[in-house]
Amino acid sequence: MAQTDIMSVMEIPPMPNVRFVLLALASPLAALAPTAAAQDVWDDPGGVETDVSFEGALVVAPNADEVVLGLAKGGLSANYVLSNGAIIGAAGGLEAQYDNPARAGFAGVFPPIAGAGASPGGAFSGLGRGDAREERDLRVSLETAYLYIDGGYGEARLGLDDGIATRFFEGGPLLFAHSGLVNPALDPSGQVIARTDHDLTGPAMKVSYASPRIIGLRAGVSYTPEADRQGLDRDPARDFPGTTRPEIEDAFEIALNLSRRLPESGVRLRAGAAYSQADTRFLPDPTLYGTVETWSAGASAEFSKFRIGGSYLASNNGSDRLAGDYSAWSVSAAVPFGKLEAVAEVAGAEDELAGLTSDSWQLGLAWKPLDAWRLAAGWRNVDTDFLNSAAPPPSTGGSRKGIVIEITRSL
Repeated sequence: MAQTDIMSVMEIPPMPNVRFVLLALASPLAALAPTAAAQDVWDDPGGVETDVSFEGALVVAPNADEVVLGLAKGGLSANYVLSNGAIIGAAGGLEAQYDNPARAGFAGVFPPIAGAGASPGGAFSGLGRGDAREERDLRVSLETAYLYIDGGYGEARLGLDDGIATRFFEGGPLLFAHSGLVNPALDPSGQVIARTDHDLTGPAMKVSYASPRIIGLRAGVSYTPEADRQGLDRDPARDFPGTTRPEIEDAFEIALNLSRRLPESGVRLRAGAAYSQADTRFLPDPTLYGTVETWSAGASAEFSKFRIGGSYLASNNGSDRLAGDYSAWSVSAAVPFGKLEAVAEVAGAEDELAGLTSDSWQLGLAWKPLDAWRLAAGWRNVDTDFLNSAAPPPSTGGSRKGIVIEITRSL
């Protein structure tokens, strides 16, 4: 294991600026207010509760570029109930991951071949074309470490955490929990370029506020001074070989989330929508990038005999001088049969800045023999090419098909 890779993801974040401090001090005040409705708290205020979690996943894809991938992550949280019913607490999570060496953290470059040329990297997508593939080894990262206050008027968080757009994301049912066709943590083919979970900033230092859920609806906002951490699933800070990439700062996110069961039919509806805006900084050429704007939406419906859903995201990728829009989508359906579930998914993405397009589909079965175990297997086809149909496909692209197996164990 390369020591430099581990150290790069364990960097201590810089001290927040003045705007961040002011917002951090102001946003928890609403959550500190006395509860306006019944809260699920202990009978005796002052009790402390701790929770420990663990999840491990192994992915095997015999026909893929990387045959075996895996991850392991653990979490620890503790909270304390104040006399007014508000809850204060802390949570943290550590993760180790071996992903496709060329696409660690989803970001990566597709090496150009004759006639294709290089391209800058997108501020949101993190995709580009460069001179050479990266080779990343096992990585370890502190993915979450935040304080929170949860009261009758909402929840405030401060620390290393996902942005509100990612936390409020909703989408369709998944065949694979960690190696899907969209938002994958592990990508055996190294070709999946579809991302709809609206993760702009990764696990950077931020402050967030989420309102209580009223008639199934919840709203939230978050602010990230600088997206400077190399997360395992989202890495906005890594430099690419042979191409350019901007820094992301002053990121604001707003999001809505709906979760409601219709009383007569019993159908469970879930939906999410989000918008984010951030500044970019690229000192070698300040005119190349500008403000990065992204919006997303997703929904799912759970009926008695099947589930359906989908998600969509569009971003200008921060490109100010070049055509650089990025878009991604996913649609899926699942039919349960006892402890088995059949799942079908289709997804696609297009990145004008990197000059890439991708379409994919997969079909398979998921099985939960026990609550803590999940086994999934299916056939998938991922096809990634350059947008210019006259150009040859990327040297790492083209069609990839084959069987994928994922085993997940959680505690």
